[in-house]
Amino acid sequence: MSVCGYLYTPSHAVLEDQGLVWLKAQGADPVLHDWGSRAYLEDLFQRIRAGSVQELLLLRLSDLGDRADEIHERLLQIQQAGIQLSLVTESGVQTPADAETWIPLLAEIPHQLQSRRLCRSQAKNRLAGKPPPGPAPFGYRREGDRYVPDRKQAGIVEDFFQHFLLYGSLRQAVRFIEEKHHKRISVATGRNWLLNPVYRGDLAYTDGTTLRDTHPAMLSRTEAAQIDRWLKRNQGIPRRSASAPRSLAGLVKCCSCGSLLRIVQTTPRQGKKNSPSYLYLRCQTCRYSLNYSEVLQDVIQQVCEQLPQRTRQLDKDPFALARQRIQSQLQANTDILGQLEALQCSGLMDEHSLAQRRYQLRAENALLAQKLEQLPPPNLPQIAQTLSIQPFWQDLTETERRAYLREFLRSIEVDSSGDVRVVFVFDP
Repeated sequence: MSVCGYLYTPSHAVLEDQGLVWLKAQGADPVLHDWGSRAYLEDLFQRIRAGSVQELLLLRLSDLGDRADEIHERLLQIQQAGIQLSLVTESGVQTPADAETWIPLLAEIPHQLQSRRLCRSQAKNRLAGKPPPGPAPFGYRREGDRYVPDRKQAGIVEDFFQHFLLYGSLRQAVRFIEEKHHKRISVATGRNWLLNPVYRGDLAYTDGTTLRDTHPAMLSRTEAAQIDRWLKRNQGIPRRSASAPRSLAGLVKCCSCGSLLRIVQTTPRQGKKNSPSYLYLRCQTCRYSLNYSEVLQDVIQQVCEQLPQRTRQLDKDPFALARQRIQSQLQANTDILGQLEALQCSGLMDEHSLAQRRYQLRAENALLAQKLEQLPPPNLPQIAQTLSIQPFWQDLTETERRAYLREFLRSIEVDSSGDVRVVFVFDP
């Protein structure tokens, strides 16, 4: 006599490792696990008829069948055999003993079966690369089995993205579309727009996979990578500094106390409206101020002198090897995708297996492409050479200078005497 556990996982779902752990933790040995088919369920009832099972552990009653009448019939067989039936949950074990505990459990069976049918339908749509259930994201509408841009809404989303790409400020982009299009959204919604794969032409599913290029995108891959860099870079910068118009905002630190220097602008007194205003960098802890323009010129000069040298010192071989390895795997997966149709035509692969394999390969390609986009650009030395030309910096606006400085500089360290040292993002 033994304690036996049974677990059923539909073919469209992932293996329930946590459920196996719960059953084994309650002493179930063996644990019969069906995935898609019902082979082990027949084995279970053979063991019950042979009298080798004393107690049966389940995660849910709906595991015993695909229809309510099947489940009720098998529950009756278990009861007639005198087997103790227990349900295992994360909080513990529940053993129904009377009608008062059985009634809510039996009433839950139709809901569990309906949930399984919905998950199966969603899994089929996922394998076919169709959008998940629910309304289309703002800026898109459903047309058949795919998303297409909505004429009225797409312009609002595109203006939001372009404003963020230009100024790098999430709050300013939110205020911009409210002023221009009278569309009010929260900052959290704006961040979701920036991170949502849908606007990049991709579909993300609840199982964690992403399929690329499933519908028209509102962001190019280059713009999406720039947005990711902006968001990552702004995480280490105070919120007000991240949206400040000055190029040095949030970058300059004091060597002595480590605090960020504030940018202060003098205003002319009354009666002296024609007198010029000045910008200063002020350390509130050490009580000193530096001329903003002088610090900016020192930073530009050091970037022009050091950036080409630092990029040449980078160990490019690992990046080149990683890029080549990822590209080779992408090409191999693409070749396999091209061979799947031939396998189906020859009868070596059925339609369901073909859809699953195609889905897995597309998901792998999405992960590989994401890794490839995160590698440093291969033309980094050419970019550094362009940035080493001082007149290039003078022709930029403060916003454009801010974008380049935050792209390549981790911080700028100064002291009370005005000495400046730049720290690049790839420095140890």
